[in-house]
Amino acid sequence: MNLNSKEGTAGITALLLIAIVVAVNFLVGGLGFLNARIDLTEDRLYTLSNGTRNILERLNPDEPVTIRYYVSTEDRVMPPVLKSHSRTVQDLLLEFQKASKGKVILEKLAPNPNSEDEDKAREDDLQGMAVNQEGDNIYLGMAIQSAGKKEVLPFLNPNEETALEYNISRAIQKVSKTSKTVVGVMSSMPIMGSPMYPYQRQKGQEPWILIQRLRMDYEVRDIPIASTSIDSDVNVVVVVHPGDITEGAEYAIDQFLLKGGKVIALVDPQSWIAQAYSGQPNPMTGQPGSQINPASDLPNLFKSWGVAYNKTSVVADVNYKSIMQGRQNPTALRLPKEALNKTDRVTADLQSMLMMGAGSFDLQKKDGVEYTTLITSSEASEMIDNTAAEKLRSQNLENFNPSGKKQILALRLSGKFKTAFPTGKPKGPTAPKEGGGAQEDANAPKAVASPATASTPAISATPNPTAGTPTDAPKEKAATVPSAPTDGTILESSNTEGSVILFADADMMYDAFCVQQDPMTGGLIATNSNLPLILNSVEILSGGGDLLQVRSRASTQRPFTKMDELRENVEKGFRPILSQKQGEIDKIAQEMGPLRVKNGQLADPSQIKKLEELMKKQKDINKEIRNIKKDQNKDIDYTQSVITILNVFGVPLLVIAIGLMLAIRRRVSTAAL
Repeated sequence: MNLNSKEGTAGITALLLIAIVVAVNFLVGGLGFLNARIDLTEDRLYTLSNGTRNILERLNPDEPVTIRYYVSTEDRVMPPVLKSHSRTVQDLLLEFQKASKGKVILEKLAPNPNSEDEDKAREDDLQGMAVNQEGDNIYLGMAIQSAGKKEVLPFLNPNEETALEYNISRAIQKVSKTSKTVVGVMSSMPIMGSPMYPYQRQKGQEPWILIQRLRMDYEVRDIPIASTSIDSDVNVVVVVHPGDITEGAEYAIDQFLLKGGKVIALVDPQSWIAQAYSGQPNPMTGQPGSQINPASDLPNLFKSWGVAYNKTSVVADVNYKSIMQGRQNPTALRLPKEALNKTDRVTADLQSMLMMGAGSFDLQKKDGVEYTTLITSSEASEMIDNTAAEKLRSQNLENFNPSGKKQILALRLSGKFKTAFPTGKPKGPTAPKEGGGAQEDANAPKAVASPATASTPAISATPNPTAGTPTDAPKEKAATVPSAPTDGTILESSNTEGSVILFADADMMYDAFCVQQDPMTGGLIATNSNLPLILNSVEILSGGGDLLQVRSRASTQRPFTKMDELRENVEKGFRPILSQKQGEIDKIAQEMGPLRVKNGQLADPSQIKKLEELMKKQKDINKEIRNIKKDQNKDIDYTQSVITILNVFGVPLLVIAIGLMLAIRRRVSTAAL
């Protein structure tokens, strides 16, 4: 070939172009040099959330985070679906590495069978999956480590792709934290356990399993129910059944939230466990213990947060009722997965819940606060008073009138909150306020203060419709704007990252309602998702606003919805005639019924003839239905073929057409010269 000829020049040019493409592909794909891309996907599949970027921004450059990514690469053992998923994971990890600006070190290892990398994967506690009878395992997971702390994602399930970014961000945040998260617990019940009393030779009461599990990952600190302040180093406060809580304690929670703390509260209109604890003897003295109010509330806080709650009403649900104490009880709610929010990270992966004598929340929304429902009852539910609910423990439910409305059993609030105490800190130890937050009747007369004991739940005064207005009643004063408090009270949160999670049941966290003893090992195993629910809540809130901002990534596996839509359109056209023919079949079956008698015998020849005619007609109609369905399937196949042809040949033909147009245009312009 003559290099000076046009053919030679074209050949050299082609070779140079190929060499340039290979070199650029190596630099960009292999080495990551100038590896920039634009995310044009609908759900921003390849763009990190702002929360993730904030976590990476705060990493200490002197203590980088190392991610060891283990993925088997042998085609002999690695299924195609996992190979595809592994590329998605790797793409996401590259985004983490780039966004960290050198503070995340990515190492990719190939733990193929009988390799050194497989030994390293086992040392990092990764979970191998057996794939054949020879004992070969495949691996797809990662170990995330920094400064001696390590978190392991043992196996990256493709079905959990939507939570991938969150799981990686959470692990990075956990290993990069320099101090342990502090979780404060406030309760009127002895959930923290009690010490041993050696002089009385009595063993102390163990903490609830909730406290034991929290202590595995956090520093758990007891906050007395009468506290008027919360330590500044506490990250999350968990309030469990605040029976007879004072305004001073509510003020402490209020100010803690406005300072940036996170709050999880479990209130209960009828706590079975509080009833069981009440009056238990004191191990030290042998005397009866104090009474615990079976109803709990956060009236001032709920009103400020825009949450309505009535501590005198319990949810009864005939769809979700369960067996408790040997009988069906509609206030003992066995909540299936359908009752849980499938998109919120707190409840998305949970399966079922058990709630005992739960209340419900209603919303009276406040500006700046977003409300997300986490758990609901079914529509076959109604609110009953506590007295009726108590009777259901020994009697059947009567006069049930379903409301047709799903009751809100759990709720998440986020945004910018305002104080429940605009006039400042309450003066002195204040008795608990009656009512139920925003649901309190503003027109109801207030109860007269009396020295009620803890064993006697306060009862709201009931208005007397026959009572007149006292003649000496004081005149209503004109409303005045309260002056700003001077005691240091914070009036509103400084940012929009405030977070509160509310549950209308506290008994759900008692050991007997969330775990049971394994007869084989003697250890405790979860019987439902009650315990994971609270652990999820603490974990997410303790991560701060950044983890809350990490969205659930959309899956890269996209369903072919257009094909389903076209199939539905075809079936819609045939549906009326098929429905008509099915109606004729049903009518014939009704006519045939009276003609038959026991043992398959017919009464007389006329019945035999009539039955034979009906059977022949039935056979003919069934044949018509089959032919109609064949025509329907032909139309569906034709539609699928057209879509397939357009996808396979449409784009190439379009490219060829554009190329021909450009060539003709160039030829015309050249000829004009």
